[in-house]
Amino acid sequence: MTDRLLKDLADIVRSKNAGPYRITFDILFKDRERYEAVRSTGVIRPETVAAAYGIAVSEVSSFFEIDMANAIKITIRRPRAQGSSGDGDMYGCQHHVPLMLIRVPVA
Repeated sequence: MTDRLLKDLADIVRSKNAGPYRITFDILFKDRERYEAVRSTGVIRPETVAAAYGIAVSEVSSFFEIDMANAIKITIRRPRAQGSSGDGDMYGCQHHVPLMLIRVPVA
């Protein structure tokens, strides 16, 4: 068994605002086979997302596996309120990189 980065397995990994205090992430797969292969490892879960972002698990406000869409949706609390002093990403679209770098074991 070997590890691959999530970015090499998913077709889309993106982030965006979910209001001024949250950022949401979408992990999307074109085919069911890769979605199920990643999902079945159990690697993508609130604990690993929190570790990737250096936040407490309690900061992960929602986590859904959406089988019909071959997708995983995760929402976290923003480290700073949108538009507040020090916020370097008003739209929340640059926060997905740590998620993309999670290592997933594959056969």
